[in-house]
Amino acid sequence: MLKNLAINILLITISLLVCLVAIEASLRILYPKYQYAAESSFDRDSSRIWARKANIQYQRKHPDSEQSHAVYHNNLALRQHRNFTEEEMAAATNLGFFGDSFTENLRLPSQYSLTEPLDYLLNRQAHGFNVLNFGVDGYGTDQSYLYYSNLDYADKLDYVFYIFCLNDLRNIYENNLYTLNEEQELVKNTSAASPWWVHTLSRLHTTYLVLDIVKRLQSRELGLDRTAIEQHYKKKDYDKRFHDQHADAIEPAFLKGEQTEQLDKSIKIFQSLLRLWSDDVKSRGGKFYMVLLPRENAHKARNLVPEDINVINLYEMFAGRIDNYDYNDWRFETDGHWNEAGNMLAATLLFRIMEQERNLAPVTNETLKEWLYTYYSSFNGWMPEEKFVKATSTNGNDSLDIRLKYLELELTDSGS
Repeated sequence: MLKNLAINILLITISLLVCLVAIEASLRILYPKYQYAAESSFDRDSSRIWARKANIQYQRKHPDSEQSHAVYHNNLALRQHRNFTEEEMAAATNLGFFGDSFTENLRLPSQYSLTEPLDYLLNRQAHGFNVLNFGVDGYGTDQSYLYYSNLDYADKLDYVFYIFCLNDLRNIYENNLYTLNEEQELVKNTSAASPWWVHTLSRLHTTYLVLDIVKRLQSRELGLDRTAIEQHYKKKDYDKRFHDQHADAIEPAFLKGEQTEQLDKSIKIFQSLLRLWSDDVKSRGGKFYMVLLPRENAHKARNLVPEDINVINLYEMFAGRIDNYDYNDWRFETDGHWNEAGNMLAATLLFRIMEQERNLAPVTNETLKEWLYTYYSSFNGWMPEEKFVKATSTNGNDSLDIRLKYLELELTDSGS
């Protein structure tokens, strides 16, 4: 009796494993919709949930054009197309940008990310700047701060910019990397950040298929028909982690002005982390900025930031620069992240801030347009609208020098 039961259990287990393998293989070969979520190159980390690997490359697709582009992570595991040495950093003014997918900008070639044109403009005006992109897709305030605090060269960062996204509040709650004790003091949790089974399941395409099915069942509450559901989810990134209902409710609660225990806890931890981070940067002789995205919902988070912490409100700056400003004009058509134009405008406005911060000789708007034309025309790809650049003849050597600097790893890899 027991022997037959054991045999039946074994046969059922083998059958389930065979089915799982068949489904997984079919998804990978015939329907690679979940490839990015399942195959992102992360390492487990002793304090964070994951960390980027150094010296790797893979492919991503542009959300609108569907064209593939190479993504490189350099010798410091930064999403940039060139390496940085400690000697170069010691001799330069270094700007470090931290945050999530809006900072890392995997959805477009790196030369169109805000850090690269900003680096070019600063060095065009005055040599000796490094703009470093520490963004990691999916990071919240907690992991971004831990990234900074664990850097061996954090004291070499003269300026630290943290680009805040409203879902960072949700990340704080779901990650549970920090908590508050009875005295409401910030405490780092000592438990492992990422269980082995989460790491294993996150590599399976089947996991994201199941999550997708669950979300589609939940979407019935939205009152959408099948076509509308497809359009609704086409605009969303698929989950790379496992959320719970309490975490998912935090962002909507904030936008509705509701008060919940989870939201209150996340805000307090967020403010404590921000204070800790800002003070640490100051103690190292640097300057800390929190950057609000040019979206109205991010703009609403201004009241969460202590008054003595420097804030760059890109929503107000975009609206002050653009007539009838609408963020939808500066994002991908099929994705909520800012597009090439949004990154360019952010880089231009940050350049103006650094121009004042470093007491650089002011550049006229016409000259700035010429520089932007020189930069973007060097890559034979996307170009800004005519009102943002001044079309002038570009020196061929200048274009080559720009490509060599900002596509160093890609050109080396391709043998160019």
